Amino acid sequence: MSNSKLVRIIQGVDRQTKIGKIDWEITETENVFQASFSNYSIRLSCVEIEFGNDYWFTIINNEGLVIESVSDVQLKDDLEGAFRFMEHLYANARRVALGVDKALDDLLIMFDDDLI
Repeated sequence: MSNSKLVRIIQGVDRQTKIGKIDWEITETENVFQASFSNYSIRLSCVEIEFGNDYWFTIINNEGLVIESVSDVQLKDDLEGAFRFMEHLYANARRVALGVDKALDDLLIMFDDDLI
């Protein structure tokens, strides 16, 4: 089965995440971040395995059922550099969910004032 539709969705999620259009949130599960839309939610997760990490992209319907889930390994034939792509997408979603940029801005205000 071709994952072309999933690849297009993942690429769209990546683009929208990079420009700040997706509001990622933390979940009850460590290393899992979620974005909710009107009828679906998307989860990005990182699973530690013996030789590194696997990154998963999961679509959940409005009833909470997983309707599709794919890992970077499963995408390797359909998405060039799938591991790195998914790794960067996960990292960007994590930054949004944890508020990393706001934290850095707050800290810069505190410490930049020391320089004056």
